[in-house]
Amino acid sequence: MNNHIPEVERSRQLMEEAEQTLRAIQHGTVDAFVVEEAEGHRVYTLEGADLPYSTLVERMQQGAAMLDAGGRVVYCNLSLARLLGVPRESVIGNLLQDSLASEDQPSYQRLLNDSQAGSSEGEMRLKLADGGLIFANFSFSQLSRDKSATGVLITDLTPQRQQMELASRFQNVQDDERKRLARELHDSVGQLLVAIGMNMETVRLQTHKLDSNGVRAFKDNVAMLNQVSREIRTISYLLHPPLLDIAGLASALRWYVDGFSERSQISVNLEVSEDFARLSSEMEIAIFRIVQECLSNISRHSGGTSAAIRLHMEGGRLLLEVQDNGKGIPLDKQRELIEQGRSGVGLAGMRERLRQLGGALEIKSKDTGTLVSATLKVA
Repeated sequence: MNNHIPEVERSRQLMEEAEQTLRAIQHGTVDAFVVEEAEGHRVYTLEGADLPYSTLVERMQQGAAMLDAGGRVVYCNLSLARLLGVPRESVIGNLLQDSLASEDQPSYQRLLNDSQAGSSEGEMRLKLADGGLIFANFSFSQLSRDKSATGVLITDLTPQRQQMELASRFQNVQDDERKRLARELHDSVGQLLVAIGMNMETVRLQTHKLDSNGVRAFKDNVAMLNQVSREIRTISYLLHPPLLDIAGLASALRWYVDGFSERSQISVNLEVSEDFARLSSEMEIAIFRIVQECLSNISRHSGGTSAAIRLHMEGGRLLLEVQDNGKGIPLDKQRELIEQGRSGVGLAGMRERLRQLGGALEIKSKDTGTLVSATLKVA
């Protein structure tokens, strides 16, 4: 009997080993998770993986956590701890919702409940150790059949939001520059053309002194002067239509669509009510540029012969649809449209500007045409 460890001592050692195992699991040093339940601890392991699960999760740049049935963190990777600016040990055992802005906690609870059906995703603000807040994307997924364990991936949206803000500033600078150029063309170049026209009128009174070649040259000059004047006026208006400031979006769109149809020989049907209300200047220029970009793409790429534009208000939202009967956008080109948003140009750049205004832009395309839809909350 003296050679055997007393039963009490053996039990104590087993309990210490169990506690060490639980701590190792919680700290991500073994390939399993532990979830505390009413009947005790349940261990979840990943079997048959080529690489240890903990190694994969620890190497992720995204924050990752596992929640028990009560929403407490039973595991978090190093990336999440670094994002929060706290030691990993201080995260484990706490409710994840305590790391969120108080205003976002109802949204968090809703997303967590929605994940019971399989998965859910949304943006919320994460509280940092220094008291700051950052926007992050939360993706919830169920990890167990009995729904007692939920996995969460947390992505810092700061870089994306910085890109969005840069794209928005780029658009605003571009709008200001277009307005300036339009004014310069109208005031400076336009006035010069008026002066040339007045001089040409003086020459016209003296054409009886010219030979036939001189008269022909004079008439050619008059024709070219008129053409240049029209083109300068068109360019000026396309850069920034005066109607947009004076009469509003609906009038500016009617003017633009008429000119586009005449230049491109593409039939465009514009549906907008006569009593369409004025919007903020930011909203009006955003919608006008989207229509301008859509029609330009239809003319250059779609091969279509007609387009339809529908603009109306519905339940406090502005709805815009631009549809054509062209050949559609190939899938690889649709991906390029998304990538272009990083530089703040094209339709994807417009999507970022709409997002800054609380709206959204969607592109649907098939071999019978493309539909661009924009929604914007105005009330």
